[in-house]
Amino acid sequence: MHRVTNYAMQGCSNNDEREEVEAAANAASRPQWMGSFHPYGMPPPVPPYFYPAPATMPPPAGPPMQQFSEGPSVRVGDPDAGKSGPKVKLPNFNPEEDVNLTKWWLNISTDPVVNTGQRKEGFWLRIMKGYNSSRGVYPKRSQKSLTTRWDYIKECCTKFSEFYSSVLRLNPSGMSDADKTTEAMAWYAAALQKPFTQMHSWKLLKDEPKWEACIGAHSKVHVLDDDSSDAAAGGANEVGGPAESDVPASSGSKRPIGRDATKAARKKAATSSSSSEYISQMNYMWGNKLSLIKESHAKMASHHATMAVLQEKKMTTERELEERRPALEESRLAMEASRMEMEKNDRESRMEMERSRAAKEERAEEERILSIELDKCSPALRLFYKRQQEQILVKYSLPPP
Repeated sequence: MHRVTNYAMQGCSNNDEREEVEAAANAASRPQWMGSFHPYGMPPPVPPYFYPAPATMPPPAGPPMQQFSEGPSVRVGDPDAGKSGPKVKLPNFNPEEDVNLTKWWLNISTDPVVNTGQRKEGFWLRIMKGYNSSRGVYPKRSQKSLTTRWDYIKECCTKFSEFYSSVLRLNPSGMSDADKTTEAMAWYAAALQKPFTQMHSWKLLKDEPKWEACIGAHSKVHVLDDDSSDAAAGGANEVGGPAESDVPASSGSKRPIGRDATKAARKKAATSSSSSEYISQMNYMWGNKLSLIKESHAKMASHHATMAVLQEKKMTTERELEERRPALEESRLAMEASRMEMEKNDRESRMEMERSRAAKEERAEEERILSIELDKCSPALRLFYKRQQEQILVKYSLPPP
Protein backbone atom coordinates (compact mmCIF):
# COMPACT_ATOMS: atom_id res chain seq x y z
CA MET A 1 0.00 0.00 0.00
CA HIS A 2 2.85 2.36 0.80
CA ARG A 3 4.41 1.79 -2.64
CA VAL A 4 1.08 2.53 -4.37
CA THR A 5 0.82 5.72 -2.35
CA ASN A 6 4.33 6.76 -3.45
CA TYR A 7 3.45 6.28 -7.13
CA ALA A 8 0.26 8.29 -6.65
CA MET A 9 2.23 11.07 -4.90
CA GLN A 10 4.68 11.20 -7.82
CA GLY A 11 1.83 11.91 -10.22
CA CYS A 12 0.57 14.92 -8.20
CA SER A 13 1.33 18.41 -9.48
CA ASN A 14 0.47 20.52 -6.43
CA ASN A 15 0.01 20.28 -2.67
CA ASP A 16 -3.80 20.00 -2.82
CA GLU A 17 -3.61 16.80 -4.88
CA ARG A 18 -0.96 15.41 -2.53
CA GLU A 19 -3.21 16.08 0.49
CA GLU A 20 -6.14 14.28 -1.20
CA VAL A 21 -3.97 11.22 -2.01
CA GLU A 22 -2.63 11.14 1.53
CA ALA A 23 -6.14 11.33 3.01
CA ALA A 24 -7.38 8.51 0.73
CA ALA A 25 -4.38 6.37 1.67
CA ASN A 26 -5.01 6.93 5.40
CA ALA A 27 -8.70 6.07 5.01
CA ALA A 28 -7.89 2.89 3.06
CA SER A 29 -5.25 1.71 5.52
CA ARG A 30 -7.34 2.34 8.68
CA PRO A 31 -8.88 -1.01 10.00
CA GLN A 32 -12.65 -1.16 9.99
CA TRP A 33 -12.75 -2.60 13.51
CA MET A 34 -11.30 0.59 15.00
CA GLY A 35 -14.47 2.48 14.25
CA SER A 36 -16.86 -0.26 15.52
CA PHE A 37 -18.55 0.00 18.93
CA HIS A 38 -18.67 -2.99 21.27
CA PRO A 39 -21.48 -2.70 23.75
CA TYR A 40 -20.06 -5.25 26.15
CA GLY A 41 -16.80 -3.44 26.76
CA MET A 42 -14.72 -6.12 25.16
CA PRO A 43 -11.42 -5.10 23.65
CA PRO A 44 -11.38 -4.79 19.87
CA PRO A 45 -10.06 -7.76 18.01
CA VAL A 46 -6.40 -7.68 17.08
CA PRO A 47 -5.96 -7.49 13.32
CA PRO A 48 -4.29 -10.55 11.86
CA TYR A 49 -0.71 -10.25 10.78
CA PHE A 50 -0.68 -13.18 8.42
CA TYR A 51 -2.03 -11.35 5.38
CA PRO A 52 -0.08 -12.19 2.25
CA ALA A 53 2.35 -9.59 1.03
CA PRO A 54 0.98 -7.34 -1.76
CA ALA A 55 2.11 -8.11 -5.27
CA THR A 56 4.97 -6.02 -6.56
CA MET A 57 3.73 -3.50 -9.09
CA PRO A 58 5.87 -2.94 -12.19
CA PRO A 59 7.31 0.58 -12.65
CA PRO A 60 5.30 2.86 -14.92
CA ALA A 61 6.33 3.01 -18.58
CA GLY A 62 8.12 6.04 -19.92
CA PRO A 63 10.87 8.23 -18.48
CA PRO A 64 11.51 8.10 -14.73
CA MET A 65 9.26 10.41 -12.77
CA GLN A 66 10.77 13.23 -10.74
CA GLN A 67 10.90 12.64 -7.01
CA PHE A 68 9.08 15.34 -5.05
CA SER A 69 10.14 16.17 -1.54
CA GLU A 70 7.14 16.61 0.67
CA GLY A 71 7.35 20.10 2.10
CA PRO A 72 5.07 21.99 4.43
CA SER A 73 1.58 22.45 3.08
CA VAL A 74 0.74 25.96 1.94
CA ARG A 75 -2.81 27.16 2.01
CA VAL A 76 -4.26 29.12 -0.84
CA GLY A 77 -4.74 32.78 0.08
CA ASP A 78 -2.36 32.65 3.02
CA PRO A 79 -0.56 36.06 3.23
CA ASP A 80 2.57 34.42 4.68
CA ALA A 81 2.77 31.84 1.91
CA GLY A 82 6.09 31.75 0.07
CA LYS A 83 7.96 34.01 2.50
CA SER A 84 9.97 31.20 4.02
CA GLY A 85 11.18 29.80 0.66
CA PRO A 86 14.83 29.83 -0.42
CA LYS A 87 16.17 33.12 -1.78
CA VAL A 88 17.73 33.21 -5.23
CA LYS A 89 21.09 35.00 -5.42
CA LEU A 90 21.08 37.50 -8.26
CA PRO A 91 24.20 38.07 -10.39
CA ASN A 92 26.48 41.01 -9.76
CA PHE A 93 25.84 44.38 -11.37
CA ASN A 94 27.44 44.88 -14.78
CA PRO A 95 28.38 48.22 -16.43
CA GLU A 96 25.06 48.46 -18.32
CA GLU A 97 23.12 48.18 -15.06
CA ASP A 98 25.40 50.76 -13.40
CA VAL A 99 24.75 53.19 -16.26
CA ASN A 100 20.99 52.60 -15.99
CA LEU A 101 21.06 53.20 -12.22
CA THR A 102 23.17 56.36 -12.63
CA LYS A 103 20.83 57.76 -15.27
CA TRP A 104 17.77 57.18 -13.11
CA TRP A 105 19.49 58.73 -10.09
CA LEU A 106 20.17 61.85 -12.15
CA ASN A 107 16.63 61.92 -13.57
CA ILE A 108 14.94 61.63 -10.19
CA SER A 109 17.44 63.97 -8.51
CA THR A 110 16.87 66.74 -11.04
CA ASP A 111 13.10 66.28 -11.37
CA PRO A 112 11.73 69.86 -11.70
CA VAL A 113 8.25 68.84 -10.49
CA VAL A 114 9.09 67.19 -7.17
CA ASN A 115 12.44 68.95 -6.68
CA THR A 116 13.20 69.09 -2.91
CA GLY A 117 9.82 67.80 -1.77
CA GLN A 118 10.79 64.12 -1.70
CA ARG A 119 12.14 62.05 1.15
CA LYS A 120 14.60 59.22 1.04
CA GLU A 121 12.03 56.39 0.85
CA GLY A 122 10.02 58.01 -1.91
CA PHE A 123 13.16 59.06 -3.73
CA TRP A 124 14.58 55.53 -3.92
CA LEU A 125 11.14 54.01 -4.57
CA ARG A 126 10.88 56.14 -7.72
CA ILE A 127 14.42 55.16 -8.73
CA MET A 128 13.61 51.45 -8.23
CA LYS A 129 10.43 51.69 -10.35
CA GLY A 130 12.21 53.56 -13.13
CA TYR A 131 15.21 51.23 -13.06
CA ASN A 132 13.11 48.06 -13.21
CA SER A 133 10.96 49.50 -16.01
CA SER A 134 14.04 50.00 -18.22
CA ARG A 135 16.24 47.11 -17.05
CA GLY A 136 15.78 45.16 -20.32
CA VAL A 137 17.09 41.60 -20.12
CA TYR A 138 18.73 42.09 -16.73
CA PRO A 139 17.18 40.83 -13.48
CA LYS A 140 14.81 42.87 -11.36
CA ARG A 141 16.52 44.59 -8.43
CA SER A 142 15.19 45.50 -5.01
CA GLN A 143 15.43 48.91 -3.39
CA LYS A 144 18.06 47.70 -0.93
CA SER A 145 20.19 46.27 -3.75
CA LEU A 146 20.01 49.54 -5.68
CA THR A 147 20.88 51.70 -2.66
CA THR A 148 23.82 49.48 -1.78
CA ARG A 149 25.11 49.56 -5.33
CA TRP A 150 24.67 53.34 -5.55
CA ASP A 151 26.65 53.81 -2.33
CA TYR A 152 29.52 51.88 -3.92
CA ILE A 153 29.33 53.84 -7.20
CA LYS A 154 29.16 57.13 -5.30
CA GLU A 155 32.16 56.26 -3.13
CA CYS A 156 34.33 55.23 -6.11
CA CYS A 157 33.34 58.22 -8.27
CA THR A 158 33.81 60.67 -5.37
CA LYS A 159 37.35 59.45 -4.68
CA PHE A 160 38.19 59.49 -8.36
CA SER A 161 36.82 63.05 -8.66
CA GLU A 162 39.19 64.15 -5.90
CA PHE A 163 42.20 62.70 -7.76
CA TYR A 164 40.97 64.21 -11.03
CA SER A 165 40.62 67.62 -9.37
CA SER A 166 44.19 67.30 -8.07
CA VAL A 167 45.44 66.61 -11.60
CA LEU A 168 43.51 69.62 -12.90
CA ARG A 169 45.02 71.83 -10.19
CA LEU A 170 48.52 70.78 -11.22
CA ASN A 171 47.61 71.69 -14.83
CA PRO A 172 50.64 70.00 -16.45
CA SER A 173 51.46 71.37 -19.87
CA GLY A 174 51.19 69.19 -22.94
CA MET A 175 48.52 66.88 -21.46
CA SER A 176 45.15 66.34 -23.13
CA ASP A 177 41.92 65.58 -21.28
CA ALA A 178 42.43 61.86 -21.92
CA ASP A 179 45.95 62.06 -20.47
CA LYS A 180 44.63 63.83 -17.36
CA THR A 181 41.98 61.15 -16.89
CA THR A 182 44.62 58.43 -17.27
CA GLU A 183 46.84 60.21 -14.74
CA ALA A 184 43.94 60.40 -12.24
CA MET A 185 43.29 56.66 -12.73
CA ALA A 186 46.95 55.95 -11.99
CA TRP A 187 46.79 58.02 -8.79
CA TYR A 188 43.59 56.22 -7.77
CA ALA A 189 45.14 52.77 -8.33
CA ALA A 190 48.32 53.70 -6.46
CA ALA A 191 46.51 55.20 -3.47
CA LEU A 192 43.74 52.61 -3.08
CA GLN A 193 45.63 49.57 -4.40
CA LYS A 194 42.82 48.74 -6.84
CA PRO A 195 41.78 49.99 -10.28
CA PHE A 196 38.96 52.44 -10.92
CA THR A 197 36.08 50.45 -12.46
CA GLN A 198 33.31 53.07 -12.58
CA MET A 199 34.50 55.20 -15.50
CA HIS A 200 31.19 54.63 -17.32
CA SER A 201 29.24 56.10 -14.37
CA TRP A 202 31.73 58.94 -13.73
CA LYS A 203 31.44 60.15 -17.34
CA LEU A 204 27.69 60.59 -16.80
CA LEU A 205 28.13 62.36 -13.45
CA LYS A 206 31.19 64.58 -13.91
CA ASP A 207 29.43 67.50 -15.65
CA GLU A 208 26.18 67.44 -13.64
CA PRO A 209 25.56 70.27 -11.10
CA LYS A 210 23.80 67.82 -8.78
CA TRP A 211 26.89 65.63 -8.69
CA GLU A 212 29.10 68.66 -7.97
CA ALA A 213 26.85 69.45 -5.00
CA CYS A 214 27.17 65.86 -3.76
CA ILE A 215 30.96 66.05 -4.03
CA GLY A 216 30.92 69.28 -1.99
CA ALA A 217 28.74 67.64 0.67
CA HIS A 218 31.07 64.64 0.76
CA SER A 219 34.12 66.85 1.27
CA LYS A 220 32.38 68.44 4.29
CA VAL A 221 31.56 65.05 5.78
CA HIS A 222 35.21 64.47 6.73
CA VAL A 223 35.17 67.35 9.21
CA LEU A 224 31.78 66.52 10.80
CA ASP A 225 30.94 64.00 13.50
CA ASP A 226 29.11 60.75 12.88
CA ASP A 227 25.60 62.18 13.32
CA SER A 228 26.32 65.06 10.99
CA SER A 229 27.81 62.74 8.35
CA ASP A 230 24.66 60.58 8.50
CA ALA A 231 22.51 63.67 8.06
CA ALA A 232 24.63 64.89 5.15
CA ALA A 233 24.42 61.50 3.44
CA GLY A 234 20.66 61.42 3.95
CA GLY A 235 20.33 64.92 2.55
CA ALA A 236 22.35 63.93 -0.51
CA ASN A 237 20.05 61.00 -1.16
CA GLU A 238 16.96 63.12 -0.61
CA VAL A 239 17.99 65.65 -3.27
CA GLY A 240 18.12 68.59 -0.94
CA GLY A 241 14.80 67.69 0.76
CA PRO A 242 14.08 67.55 4.47
CA ALA A 243 16.04 64.93 6.32
CA GLU A 244 14.48 62.04 8.16
CA SER A 245 15.54 63.47 11.50
CA ASP A 246 16.95 66.92 12.05
CA VAL A 247 20.52 67.15 13.34
CA PRO A 248 20.59 68.58 16.85
CA ALA A 249 22.48 71.83 17.18
CA SER A 250 25.76 71.81 18.98
CA SER A 251 25.50 72.74 22.62
CA GLY A 252 28.95 74.33 22.74
CA SER A 253 30.91 71.26 23.85
CA LYS A 254 32.72 69.43 21.06
CA ARG A 255 32.19 65.69 20.87
CA PRO A 256 35.41 63.77 21.71
CA ILE A 257 37.05 61.77 18.98
CA GLY A 258 36.33 58.07 19.28
CA ARG A 259 38.41 55.04 18.52
CA ASP A 260 37.15 54.57 14.95
CA ALA A 261 37.64 58.24 14.15
CA THR A 262 41.20 58.09 15.48
CA LYS A 263 41.99 55.03 13.37
CA ALA A 264 40.45 56.71 10.34
CA ALA A 265 42.54 59.85 10.94
CA ARG A 266 45.73 57.80 11.19
CA LYS A 267 44.87 55.85 8.08
CA LYS A 268 44.09 59.06 6.23
CA ALA A 269 47.41 60.57 7.33
CA ALA A 270 49.29 57.48 6.12
CA THR A 271 47.38 57.56 2.84
CA SER A 272 48.05 61.28 2.37
CA SER A 273 51.78 60.76 3.01
CA SER A 274 51.91 57.90 0.52
CA SER A 275 49.86 59.97 -1.90
CA SER A 276 52.23 62.93 -1.56
CA GLU A 277 55.21 60.63 -2.16
CA TYR A 278 53.46 59.16 -5.16
CA ILE A 279 52.66 62.65 -6.45
CA SER A 280 56.31 63.70 -6.11
CA GLN A 281 57.41 60.58 -7.98
CA MET A 282 54.86 61.22 -10.68
CA ASN A 283 56.02 64.83 -10.98
CA TYR A 284 59.62 63.62 -11.34
CA MET A 285 58.58 61.10 -13.97
CA TRP A 286 56.54 63.75 -15.74
CA GLY A 287 59.57 66.10 -15.77
CA ASN A 288 61.67 63.34 -17.33
CA LYS A 289 58.93 62.74 -19.86
CA LEU A 290 58.84 66.44 -20.76
CA SER A 291 62.64 66.50 -21.22
CA LEU A 292 62.43 63.45 -23.49
CA ILE A 293 59.64 65.12 -25.44
CA LYS A 294 61.76 68.26 -25.87
CA GLU A 295 64.76 66.22 -27.03
CA SER A 296 62.61 64.34 -29.51
CA HIS A 297 61.19 67.64 -30.78
CA ALA A 298 64.73 69.04 -31.21
CA LYS A 299 65.83 65.94 -33.13
CA MET A 300 62.73 66.15 -35.26
CA ALA A 301 63.38 69.84 -36.02
CA SER A 302 67.00 69.04 -36.99
CA HIS A 303 65.84 66.23 -39.22
CA HIS A 304 63.29 68.51 -40.87
CA ALA A 305 65.99 71.17 -41.47
CA THR A 306 68.31 68.59 -43.08
CA MET A 307 65.48 67.33 -45.27
CA ALA A 308 64.69 70.92 -46.31
CA VAL A 309 68.33 71.50 -47.38
CA LEU A 310 68.38 68.28 -49.38
CA GLN A 311 65.10 69.18 -51.01
CA GLU A 312 66.46 72.61 -51.97
CA LYS A 313 69.57 71.03 -53.54
CA LYS A 314 67.41 68.62 -55.47
CA MET A 315 65.24 71.42 -56.79
CA THR A 316 68.35 73.46 -57.80
CA THR A 317 69.82 70.51 -59.69
CA GLU A 318 66.54 69.86 -61.47
CA ARG A 319 66.30 73.55 -62.42
CA GLU A 320 69.88 73.56 -63.84
CA LEU A 321 69.17 70.42 -65.82
CA GLU A 322 66.00 71.99 -67.17
CA GLU A 323 67.98 75.07 -68.31
CA ARG A 324 70.71 72.98 -69.98
CA ARG A 325 68.27 70.64 -71.66
CA PRO A 326 67.96 72.63 -75.02
CA ALA A 327 71.77 72.82 -75.45
CA LEU A 328 72.10 69.15 -74.64
CA GLU A 329 69.35 68.29 -77.08
CA GLU A 330 71.05 70.36 -79.83
CA SER A 331 74.39 68.70 -79.14
CA ARG A 332 72.72 65.32 -79.30
CA LEU A 333 71.13 66.13 -82.64
CA ALA A 334 74.49 67.32 -84.04
CA MET A 335 76.18 64.15 -82.89
CA GLU A 336 73.40 62.10 -84.43
CA ALA A 337 73.80 63.95 -87.79
CA SER A 338 77.57 63.45 -87.72
CA ARG A 339 77.14 59.79 -87.02
CA MET A 340 74.71 59.39 -89.90
CA GLU A 341 77.12 61.22 -92.25
CA MET A 342 79.96 58.97 -91.21
CA GLU A 343 77.86 55.92 -91.82
CA LYS A 344 76.91 57.21 -95.27
CA ASN A 345 80.53 57.83 -96.22
CA ASP A 346 81.52 54.46 -94.94
CA ARG A 347 78.77 52.81 -96.91
CA GLU A 348 79.79 54.62 -100.11
CA SER A 349 83.44 53.70 -99.60
CA ARG A 350 82.51 50.07 -99.15
CA MET A 351 80.42 50.18 -102.31
CA GLU A 352 83.28 51.79 -104.22
CA MET A 353 85.65 49.16 -103.01
CA GLU A 354 83.16 46.48 -104.00
CA ARG A 355 82.84 47.94 -107.48
CA SER A 356 86.60 48.17 -107.85
CA ARG A 357 87.04 44.58 -106.78
CA ALA A 358 84.30 43.44 -109.17
CA ALA A 359 85.97 45.37 -112.02
CA LYS A 360 89.32 43.79 -111.26
CA GLU A 361 87.79 40.33 -111.24
CA GLU A 362 85.96 41.05 -114.51
CA ARG A 363 89.22 42.32 -116.18
CA ALA A 364 91.09 39.28 -114.97
CA GLU A 365 88.41 37.04 -116.40
CA GLU A 366 88.49 38.90 -119.70
CA GLU A 367 92.27 38.58 -119.84
CA ARG A 368 91.98 34.86 -119.18
CA ILE A 369 89.44 34.49 -122.00
CA LEU A 370 91.58 36.50 -124.46
CA SER A 371 94.65 34.41 -123.62
CA ILE A 372 92.99 31.13 -124.52
CA GLU A 373 94.30 29.49 -127.72
CA LEU A 374 91.26 28.56 -129.81
CA ASP A 375 93.14 25.92 -131.85
CA LYS A 376 93.69 23.77 -128.78
CA CYS A 377 90.02 23.86 -127.67
CA SER A 378 87.23 21.59 -128.66
CA PRO A 379 84.94 22.79 -131.41
CA ALA A 380 82.15 23.73 -128.99
CA LEU A 381 84.47 25.64 -126.63
CA ARG A 382 86.25 27.21 -129.61
CA LEU A 383 82.97 28.70 -130.78
CA PHE A 384 82.07 29.88 -127.20
CA TYR A 385 85.44 31.49 -126.47
CA LYS A 386 85.56 33.06 -129.94
CA ARG A 387 82.28 34.83 -129.32
CA GLN A 388 83.50 35.96 -125.87
CA GLN A 389 86.75 37.30 -127.31
CA GLU A 390 84.88 39.21 -130.02
CA GLN A 391 82.58 40.83 -127.42
CA ILE A 392 85.57 41.84 -125.28
CA LEU A 393 87.34 43.36 -128.26
CA VAL A 394 84.19 45.26 -129.28
CA LYS A 395 83.84 46.55 -125.71
CA TYR A 396 87.29 47.96 -125.58
CA SER A 397 87.29 49.20 -129.24
CA LEU A 398 84.34 51.57 -128.67
CA PRO A 399 85.15 55.13 -127.71
CA PRO A 400 84.56 56.03 -124.05
CA PRO A 401 81.20 57.65 -123.30
